[in-house]
Order: sequence, then C-alpha cells, then structure tokens
Amino acid sequence: MATPAYMSVTGTKQGLITAGAFTADSVGNTYQEGH
Repeated sequence: MATPAYMSVTGTKQGLITAGAFTADSVGNTYQEGH
C-alpha cells in the first residue's frame, strides 16, 4: 500500500498552487479525512 505524502506549493504570483489538490474527488479511495 502506498503511503500518501502531504505538501503545499505556493507561488510568488499564483498564491497557493496546490489548494484543493488532495480532495476526495481528485484522489478517490486514498483520501483521508482531516489531512
């Protein structure tokens, strides 16, 4: 089983690039509530 890693990417012009990147819709059954 894969171990999910959590990170965020913030651009100087774009702001938070990874906002909403790890949602139930984007990753399916590997989603973990509260992370």
